[in-house]
Amino acid sequence: VRFQAEVFTDGIVRLQLMREDIPVAKKLRAAFMVNTDTEYMVGLNYILGRYFSIRTHYDSDMGFGAGVTFSY
Repeated sequence: VRFQAEVFTDGIVRLQLMREDIPVAKKLRAAFMVNTDTEYMVGLNYILGRYFSIRTHYDSDMGFGAGVTFSY
């Protein structure tokens, strides 16, 4: 879990809570992010093999997304 706090020069405070790689099943991982700017993200990552996985997520600003991940 990652918690981030920022204070900007104009006095605005921004807080964010994020967690990636939450085990849901043997090959399925989840992620989430939420902050005080009313932004949020939820996502799923399915591990295909040692080097490849597919990911989908929803972001409140950008909408739905999907992709392929190569890890080495």
